[in-house]
Amino acid sequence: MPVIVNSENKHPFLPSLDSVAAIDKKRAETQDIRPLEIAIINLMADKQTTERQLALWLGHTPLQVKLTFAATDSYVLDVRNGRETTHTPTEHIRKFYSAWSDIKGNKYDGLIVTGVNALKSRVENEDIWPEVKKIFEWSKTNVFSSLFLCWGAKAALKHFYEIDSYKRNEKLWGVFPHFSESDQTGLLFGFPDVFHIPVSRWKEPRRIDIENCAALEIVADSKEAGPNIIVESGLNSSGVLFPYHLFVLGHPEYDTDTLRQEYERDHQNNTARRVPAHYFPEDDAGKKALNNWRSCAHVYTNWVHAVYEATPYDLVHTPLLRRAIKEDQCLCG
Repeated sequence: MPVIVNSENKHPFLPSLDSVAAIDKKRAETQDIRPLEIAIINLMADKQTTERQLALWLGHTPLQVKLTFAATDSYVLDVRNGRETTHTPTEHIRKFYSAWSDIKGNKYDGLIVTGVNALKSRVENEDIWPEVKKIFEWSKTNVFSSLFLCWGAKAALKHFYEIDSYKRNEKLWGVFPHFSESDQTGLLFGFPDVFHIPVSRWKEPRRIDIENCAALEIVADSKEAGPNIIVESGLNSSGVLFPYHLFVLGHPEYDTDTLRQEYERDHQNNTARRVPAHYFPEDDAGKKALNNWRSCAHVYTNWVHAVYEATPYDLVHTPLLRRAIKEDQCLCG
């Protein structure tokens, strides 16, 4: 929550009043408070693990956050019609998940679209692509700020900016050191100069394509793993800068043993598969991994704070009124 400043003048060491970190007393006394409405389109097979990992950090603020879990129409309707699920208990889906069509008439402060078990060489070739495209288009009119995670990030980069992701010769996975390249919206507030983030992917966008897109800002970068956190900023009606589209290609939310479980699963199918980089001590899978990235999941709490400070009180005014750069500058390539 921002600190309150009992003055209209700039304080000598607190941020100026145009910063989200400080507000004047009059504004604080008249602020309306309501829960943030965040929809999570969870495309992961193991939905419960993803729910827990994200909700832990989304709820790690003094703010009230109301989460709505949803999935694609085809998936949820199949479950309702008797399909038995493999990785998530069927009853859990029936109790806690809406189909996208059930919620598409609503407006949300925030939207999260997760990854999926990608099987095709290009994101637009996945069977789920037509439904995800509809969700992306819907977000333009019904969502204030969107966060795209893993495959969801690559799919959104393709849909909104025509930035392709390309399959690597070998899987990129491990825990890689990152640094902040630019952070206009404060997503890395509280982060050290060098921080570690788990990465696990076969496909990724090219740095040059991101750099050539005027709308996009590389926030977190890695010499080994490449750009990881990317943002397009927006301006609300008061001129406050906020993350309009946030792309997280890695997994700050991973549990300590998530990469181990993935390694053990992959090792059963390919005993030659190398261990995740910088994960096991001395690259020895027989040793217990130590979590040196946990604090980086604060990117999710920082996103919640940023959305809270910029979103309209009445969601009827969603989406944002202006992009941070002119529309004709948003073309990429």
